[in-house]
Amino acid sequence: MIGSFLTASASAASLWLGMAGQVAAPSLAEQAQAAFDPVAQTYPGLNATVMVDGGIVWEAEGGWQRDDADGVDRPYNVYSVAKMLTALAYVRLEQTGGLDLDTPVRQIDPDLPAHYEAVTLRALLEHRAGVRHYTSRADWISFSDRRCDTPADALGHFIEEPLSQSSTGEMVYSTYGYVLLSHLLVQLTETTGFDAAMQAALGDTYLARRDLEGADKASNWVDLGEGPQIIDGLSAECKFGAGGLLASSRELAAMGQTLAAGEIIELAGWTDLPGPWAGYASDIELRYAAHSGGSPGGRSFLLVYVEPRVSVALAGNADSENLQALSIELADLFAGLQEAEE
Repeated sequence: MIGSFLTASASAASLWLGMAGQVAAPSLAEQAQAAFDPVAQTYPGLNATVMVDGGIVWEAEGGWQRDDADGVDRPYNVYSVAKMLTALAYVRLEQTGGLDLDTPVRQIDPDLPAHYEAVTLRALLEHRAGVRHYTSRADWISFSDRRCDTPADALGHFIEEPLSQSSTGEMVYSTYGYVLLSHLLVQLTETTGFDAAMQAALGDTYLARRDLEGADKASNWVDLGEGPQIIDGLSAECKFGAGGLLASSRELAAMGQTLAAGEIIELAGWTDLPGPWAGYASDIELRYAAHSGGSPGGRSFLLVYVEPRVSVALAGNADSENLQALSIELADLFAGLQEAEE
């Protein structure tokens, strides 16, 4: 996904000759802000944090209707970026706890329906288990209206339904597959809740937390047909590690930095990691991780370059303009890369 956008840049900041003489090239911060501002104006609130080698090098806060409390340290719904964090928890358990990702899920929870007999953890992580995704807007609303204390409380929404033919190996994206992974993570860690399970797997590198009704977070803006408005009480709590986590842009970027530093998982064998979030751009020998999140009330993106060690996190409180292109532009800028020329 990322590799086609990248190429090495051999030049550092330079000077060019303008109409009034020599004019200093825009600084990295100025270039980043110029890229950020047009996208931010499509959001009520949008925050960005860029970290390099363990430190924050640039941040921005924008949007056309920010709350006084909005900022780079305020929690936002990150939605499906949570899937990448959940996958990291499983890889960590594999590397440090001896977990076999090819374990059939009914060995972990024998109470799962019989049609899950051949489903493995790896198949779920890679979206190849045949568990369905949302079937309609009504399905999304129905699931969002549920209230859950643990992932087990969410399973009844989908677990009895048959698996699709994609269980033969085709990748079919599934939020509900990651809801099941959230439940299995609680079982494997023998904890009482999802945050505790993530902390058991990831330790202090886990900086997110699960959504709850009434959570202290950025307002969720949704367009119901009459223009964007704040929707009070919107909660993704039953999604857990499939899309029910809260984090600020600073927290996301910090988790990206610990990933790039090899503090969450071992970096050897990068191209064999389960799931679609880890990639390799062979032309410039760049390992990267990326995942987007988007749903009514929020959109986010986390992009990590392992070498050079760069992480970019964007968090917004509406489902507005896609954040992938901006994330790549910011990461390229602070990594010394540029878009490939046509």
